[in-house]
Amino acid sequence: MLSRQPHLVGPERPTAGPVSLVQGVYGVRGNLELLACDARDGLWVFWFNADLDTDPLETPDVPPGSWSAGLAFAAGHRYVDAQILQSALGPNHLEVLALTEDGVLQSWFWSPGPGFQRRVTDAATAVARFHATHDEGALFVTVERVDGARSHLVSCTSDYPSRGWFEAVDGPGFPEDAAGAVIDAGIASDTVQPGTARSASSTRDGGTTELTWRDASGAIRHLGVPTL
Repeated sequence: MLSRQPHLVGPERPTAGPVSLVQGVYGVRGNLELLACDARDGLWVFWFNADLDTDPLETPDVPPGSWSAGLAFAAGHRYVDAQILQSALGPNHLEVLALTEDGVLQSWFWSPGPGFQRRVTDAATAVARFHATHDEGALFVTVERVDGARSHLVSCTSDYPSRGWFEAVDGPGFPEDAAGAVIDAGIASDTVQPGTARSASSTRDGGTTELTWRDASGAIRHLGVPTL
């Protein structure tokens, strides 16, 4: 069942900026994966156990309906934005694109055993912002350069897990701020930091809009709202 109160994610973790959330494939009902930039160095990933108490308990360290404590990785760089995507490749791999403060868009992936690994080839440089989508293993990315120009990139699967990046004709748009949806869900507007609200879709409880934002203190909040 969905909680009517927002969850607090990583309360003791020093994260900053908007976060990225995607539905994963682990557990009976598909967990949630959340990626955030550390305020000073590296990245944090958190995952939500979307199973019910009546489902087989495979992860006793994270009870059903709860977020994990968080895993730090990618030390050595300060990031300003990052996105996580569930891959169709693997088994059950995850894709991460992470933008450093000096404009390098790094490419990472997660696999069982080794965990998160950075690829040798970065996706792009001189990047101000980006957004990516995934389709059957291929990645499609729109980047806005520091000079304001936009371009589109695609990475296919021929050399996976390595990735090459090639110019494309078009690509995804940039996500809209979801502050309106957060406020409609009953969250006071003065507790939502401007520019931090995001929404994603999941199949939980027959269809859920997963809302994330930062509250007035800068902490990450998450609330699942039934999709109408």
